[in-house]
Amino acid sequence: MNIYTYDHELITMTNQFLNSMSDIVIKRFNVHKEARDQIKVRIVYAPKQRVLADLLDRDQNLQLPVMSVQIAGISRDTERVANKILGTFHTPQYSTSSLHERTPLPIDVKYNVSIMTRYQEDMDQIISHLIPYINPYFVVSWRTPNRKDHETRSKVFWDGNVAIQYPTDLNAATVARVVAELSFTFKGWVFQSLPDSIENIHVIETNLTPTNTIVSEYLLKPCVGRDET
Repeated sequence: MNIYTYDHELITMTNQFLNSMSDIVIKRFNVHKEARDQIKVRIVYAPKQRVLADLLDRDQNLQLPVMSVQIAGISRDTERVANKILGTFHTPQYSTSSLHERTPLPIDVKYNVSIMTRYQEDMDQIISHLIPYINPYFVVSWRTPNRKDHETRSKVFWDGNVAIQYPTDLNAATVARVVAELSFTFKGWVFQSLPDSIENIHVIETNLTPTNTIVSEYLLKPCVGRDET
């Protein structure tokens, strides 16, 4: 899934989160425990109910396995609020100007992840791909288009729970599926609009004339024999 925008931090963070969950490959084995097939797990940004309605093939069969991601909420993180009202100054690479960056807003973005498979063995493999590397968090590096030389590193926390639902009360027309629910919190930032640049001072022009004839009243130490009273 690709989303293109101009310096939209929330979409950038969502893209990075989707990328961190992608590239999961599960294997199907025969009776001799030999891998006979490899399947890449699809990941889509959509509510689980929407995925169940859209991911049907021509014969109305659900195409599994699949992972769906959606934003469950956004909140201000008071623990990461810094008392820097005036912000900071930084100089972009290969630039003679500095930027007065206003203090960004720390936010926690909560993502709900739903994993849907047809077989329990597929579910076990997907979960085994994820949870060993997020104990209790992993780090995502991201940049915004307006701040290409400014790297932001965010921690993504897993709440430590995997809720699994097994199929019940199936009829002949219903395809069995196993569903697992996970929740993550992305420790991100939302920046204010990019400020105007400030030209840096690189050269100070001045004239100096060295001399050793400074009169005594300008010296730092008193002259010998001078009446200080």
